[in-house]
Amino acid sequence: MKTFSSVAVNIFSQKIKLIPPWFDHILIRNKILEGDLQLVVEQKAQIERLGQNLKEVYLPLKTSDPLVVEYRKWLDKFGSYLPFYQGYSTSKNVGSSESDQKLITLDRFSQHTLICNSCNRAYQVTNRLKQSCIGVAIALAAVAILADDSRIRIGAISVFIVAVVMSAIAHTLKTHFQHSYIRH
Repeated sequence: MKTFSSVAVNIFSQKIKLIPPWFDHILIRNKILEGDLQLVVEQKAQIERLGQNLKEVYLPLKTSDPLVVEYRKWLDKFGSYLPFYQGYSTSKNVGSSESDQKLITLDRFSQHTLICNSCNRAYQVTNRLKQSCIGVAIALAAVAILADDSRIRIGAISVFIVAVVMSAIAHTLKTHFQHSYIRH
C-alpha cells in the first residue's frame, strides 16, 4: 500500500533553510505522517478480510475525504495496469500476503530512508560515526590500561567517555532512520 501525501511547508526565514532536510524528516514529518499509519494499515487489512470494496465499507467525510475518493475512483479507471491497487469499487492485490504487506508498509528504512537522498546520506554518516567512535573508544581503553603516566590515563579515559557518548548518540540517531515512530 503506497500512501500519497503532501506536506505544505512555509519557509519563514533563512534560518529555517539552514536546517538539513533529514533533521526535519526524522523529528517532525515522519512522526506526523506515521502517526496514523498503523491504524491505516489495520483498516486496509480489515477491508481485505471482509472481501468488500471501499465503496461498501467506507463512509467518506465531505470536508476532508473528496480528494481520497476521487483518487480511488481514478484507480478504478486506470488501476488495472498496476500490479496492485485499492480503488473505490475495485481492487487488485497480487503477490503479497497481509503480514508481508504490513511489515513493508511500516518499515521506515525501506519506505523512506533508502529513497530520500538527505536521510540516506545522514544514515550512512551516522553509521560510520558510530563505528569510528567505537574503534576510538577501544583504542583509548587500551591506552588507558597500558599507560604508566596518570595524565595520559586521565586524558585517554576522558576522550574514551566522549567517544562512547558520541557512539551512543550516533546509534540513537541511526535508529530514527530505521524504525517507524510508535506511540507510547
